[in-house]
Amino acid sequence: MKKSLLIGIKWVKIYKNIWLGLFGLGFILFFIQEIPYLIMPFIKLANNPLMEMVDTYPLLNIFEKIIGISTVISMIFLVNSNTNEISHDLVKTRIFFSMSIISLLGYYIGWVFYFNGFQGLPIVLILLTGCAPLYYTSIGLWRKNYILVLLGILFLFVHLANVWTSY
Repeated sequence: MKKSLLIGIKWVKIYKNIWLGLFGLGFILFFIQEIPYLIMPFIKLANNPLMEMVDTYPLLNIFEKIIGISTVISMIFLVNSNTNEISHDLVKTRIFFSMSIISLLGYYIGWVFYFNGFQGLPIVLILLTGCAPLYYTSIGLWRKNYILVLLGILFLFVHLANVWTSY
């Protein structure tokens, strides 16, 4: 069996086709999503409401962080043995991969607005808060990582609820 960081290295079988392992590309995909946070300290913002946000419901914030971290961990460390570099179902693979790219583009467009002072709740909720979990959900569909899909959907709702109530 070919081992590759692109496909995923499998260590321990968890259930049917799901393995504890390493999807090395997952680190890069996570890093790409985090780039705006890495460059934010170098951008002089008149207002930065996201970083100054006080959580209205601390337990919701804790749950959001746990689900968000679990989402990233499941993307990087869960591997489906039926996922190949070249999928047998190329149409679905292209659709799900395209969905992840579109989600990421929406996310970056949101950051461009945010960094230019357009920081209203609709932009923050739809483009910044919504697109990141959709990005991970789409990656889960692309990689047939259905635990990631479930966590991504849960993260979407919890992330939206926390930002909506605290922004």
